[in-house]
Amino acid sequence: MSTIAFPVATADASSEAPEGFEQMPMVMSPKTLAEILEVSTKTLERWRDARARGEEAGPVWHKIPGSSLIRYSRADVIEWFAACREAEAAS
Repeated sequence: MSTIAFPVATADASSEAPEGFEQMPMVMSPKTLAEILEVSTKTLERWRDARARGEEAGPVWHKIPGSSLIRYSRADVIEWFAACREAEAAS
């Protein structure tokens, strides 16, 4: 996996992907995103559970209607990743 540069937060996270993110698929399964972030699919599941409880954890996810499929959009992952950087810098 190639190195990904931290994106800078912008008003419109759906614009062009920051350097290193252009190779990321537009829509990803939990398995694909876990590989990209180098975390387990179980970690993504814990983040989804935390988000469902109203906690700020992990990127926004989408459940495909009429199925059990979970997907993540590149724009949501970039926005979440940028927010992580800002939160860390403010601490």
